[in-house]
Amino acid sequence: MPMIPLMIDISEKQVVVIGGGKIAERRVRTLISYTDKIRVVSPSLTIALQDLLDNNWIQWDKKTFEPKDIEQADLIIVATNHAHINQQVLLAKPHHALTNMTSEAATGDVAFPSILRRGKLTLSISTNGASPTLTAQILEEFKSRFDNSYEDYVDFLYECRLRIKQTHLSTSQKQNILKMILTQPYREKNKQLEMIKRLESMT
Repeated sequence: MPMIPLMIDISEKQVVVIGGGKIAERRVRTLISYTDKIRVVSPSLTIALQDLLDNNWIQWDKKTFEPKDIEQADLIIVATNHAHINQQVLLAKPHHALTNMTSEAATGDVAFPSILRRGKLTLSISTNGASPTLTAQILEEFKSRFDNSYEDYVDFLYECRLRIKQTHLSTSQKQNILKMILTQPYREKNKQLEMIKRLESMT
């Protein structure tokens, strides 16, 4: 079955990463933007993971994997180069937990797409493992298409949406304004300020 793309709040979820190498490091670098409840189980850490530990971004259990390590986990990242350990994790995982198998994505029930974030705008790309090279190419195209200015632009769209809700305009009038601010002129700061003032006068 194909996987469904979802936006999930993991800020209060317990994340356990099995492994302390480069692959684990990449997963942790992604996850620290979304939660501070990350525990790494591994006899050793990369220099980058050690730096994250020193700055209190992650917790570290300096040990080899045991089933008890994931009893309370909500999300398990299996990032070791040892097939027998990976299999042990799969056999021991709690029924409620989601698992990402970095060595064999189809074995787990969570996949990590490539992600581009511009403030409130999040774009994710995946080929379901068919072509990581194509995924990387599309990501670079997205970075060019949706540059850093989109962070402020999406904030502007959000503010407009909130203000429009407070007006007594008809539904069609509201929709017309929402469509208007998606046009190219409203990428300019002065046009954005004009629209905000206009909406302020309507509330």
